[in-house]
Amino acid sequence: MNLLFKYLAVSAVLISLSSGLCRAQQNGGQGSKPMTFEEVIAKQVEDMVDCYKLDDYQAFTLDTLLQHFAPIYNAELKKVKDSGAAQAASYQTVVDKWADFFDREYEKIFNEKQWKQYMKSAAGREKKKRDKRMEAARGESAAE
Repeated sequence: MNLLFKYLAVSAVLISLSSGLCRAQQNGGQGSKPMTFEEVIAKQVEDMVDCYKLDDYQAFTLDTLLQHFAPIYNAELKKVKDSGAAQAASYQTVVDKWADFFDREYEKIFNEKQWKQYMKSAAGREKKKRDKRMEAARGESAAE
C-alpha cells in the first residue's frame, strides 16, 4: 500500500512539474482548510508565472491546460489503482505518459528563454530521466 501512496504523491508532483504544488499543499495544512483543486492549480500557475516570467496569455493558457487535463490524468491514475495494479511499472507508465504530455504542452506555451530555464530546473532533469525510461520501454515493446 505504501508503494501506491508513493506513486500517487509522485504523480501529484509530476503534474505540476515544479515545486509549486508541494508548496501549495504545505501552505494548506497546519490548521487551515485544505486547498481545493482549483486553488492548487491557481497556485501552480502563479508559481510558474513568477518563476518563468510568463505573460498574461501564457498564464491563461497554462491555467486552461491544467484545469482541463489534470482531472483526466487523475482519473486515469484512479483507474489503474482501482484495477488492483500493484506493480510500480503500471503507475510509472501513466505518470510518464502524462508528464511527457505536459512537458510538450509547456514547450508550446513557453518562449525559448523560458523553456531553457525550465529544462535547467528539476523538472528538466526529470524530463531527461523520463525520456530515457520511455525510450527503453519503446525498445522493449519493439523487440517483442
